[in-house]
Amino acid sequence: MNEQAFVNLNNAPRQVRHADLERFGDSAYKSQCPVCKEGLLLVRRDQETFQLLREDVCSLCGQRFEYLDIDEMNQREQ
Repeated sequence: MNEQAFVNLNNAPRQVRHADLERFGDSAYKSQCPVCKEGLLLVRRDQETFQLLREDVCSLCGQRFEYLDIDEMNQREQ
């Protein structure tokens, strides 16, 4: 992880709608990071309930995100 990623991890999470993000490949969940354009947002899951988690972090730049539409996404999976 580069130095900028450590800075981004300390930044406040950016609020985004997952539905508005550009997808990576043919995945319904993987998205390109809207900050660095090269990293991925993978949409993490709770290990016990398997529910999608509201918080995410870019795999490259370390910017944190909060999905505003995570409740809608979890409802679609039920």
